[in-house]
Amino acid sequence: MAQPVIRKGSRGDAVTRAQENLNLRGFDSGRVDGIFGAKTEKAVRLYQSFRGLAVDGIVGPRTWARLDPPTVRNGSRGPAVTLLQQLLIDNGFDPGDIDGDFGPNTESAVREFQTVFGLEEVDGIVGQKTWAALGS
Repeated sequence: MAQPVIRKGSRGDAVTRAQENLNLRGFDSGRVDGIFGAKTEKAVRLYQSFRGLAVDGIVGPRTWARLDPPTVRNGSRGPAVTLLQQLLIDNGFDPGDIDGDFGPNTESAVREFQTVFGLEEVDGIVGQKTWAALGS
């Protein structure tokens, strides 16, 4: 399900999720309280700037796709896998071709990344902690 567009003044679970993901990635959104205030807006703008996104302080589809990508694993396909493969390359790991298809080469690169970066679970599955470590 697509996340709603959120901006300064928004409240609720989507704001909480954005705040958690911003904080996990090192962008201080303040207290995780589900209220999109000035500090959350500043964190969103910084995040967008660092990730090469349009800097508007609004968490819309493009910002959500980068800030809160879905969990992917061997057999997954699509834009989240393409992002994963590019981030692996950017971090010095070889997933093979950037083709949006999570196959054995991508899984091997993910496991190597998880090992090198000391992630708790070296399982070849890319969830929130691995996405954050990759710089999503």
